[in-house]
Amino acid sequence: MAGRASAGGGEIQLTAGSEAAPHTHISIVTAVHPQRTEYLTETAESIAVARDSLGDHGIGIEWCLVVDGPGVDRSTVDKAGADHVLQLPITQGVSAARNHALALSSGDWVFPLDADDMLDVDGFTALATTRLADDIVWVATNRCWLDDRSRTPRWIEEPRRWRRYQLEEEWTSPFPFHPNNIMVRRSIALATFGWPGLGVNEDVAFCLTAAAAGPGLTLPTLTVLYRRWSGQTIVRPGYHESKVHSFATIEAAVNARRGRTGMPPIRAPRPSPH
Repeated sequence: MAGRASAGGGEIQLTAGSEAAPHTHISIVTAVHPQRTEYLTETAESIAVARDSLGDHGIGIEWCLVVDGPGVDRSTVDKAGADHVLQLPITQGVSAARNHALALSSGDWVFPLDADDMLDVDGFTALATTRLADDIVWVATNRCWLDDRSRTPRWIEEPRRWRRYQLEEEWTSPFPFHPNNIMVRRSIALATFGWPGLGVNEDVAFCLTAAAAGPGLTLPTLTVLYRRWSGQTIVRPGYHESKVHSFATIEAAVNARRGRTGMPPIRAPRPSPH
């Protein structure tokens, strides 16, 4: 994959070659509810194919899977074949489960993948083999619907470089990209304590926190196939009201951080329906 994009007075060059990119080890982190493992095998199969593809480039994939509570069908988890598996003794929520997976990881970069979704192998290989500037700390990419391969909302059309803090200062709803479609340097994700304890939109907060640590990129590369089904959080009653509260909480936290360094406050956007 190659591309050029203007970025606040300059241009960035994105180049993928046959030699390994600086991120030679990527950790995929997955949280799964113990009663919602019906698609885990498909997720595992896509990771296995991506692992084979990236092995040809000298890039390793590590899969860290955390089961969020007791009562899981252990045979399903064992069949998935994750590199690291942790079953939590009590249900703690998706943010906590992802953070436990993050702590288990050892890659240069971390990439969240839900247990009902799949990697687009060609696109993920393109992302993993894209050479990145040393100062880049996050990279966001595209996802499409698994059932018909149509574009999801928040589609990235062109590559773009974002300066540090720019994402929070230009926070929009819908978000500029799907907030759970981001690869972040593991050191940054850990130093900022991963995903905050919000019931919804924890991924938005995770993105804003990562983007406050350094510059990033949005790339029009398809990396995730997103499953459309009745169990998704965004289709549950009360989701929009919860989103309103989450946005207010994120705004307060971001502005407390900005205020400590003398930066002006930002204003959260009005939440979109989805």
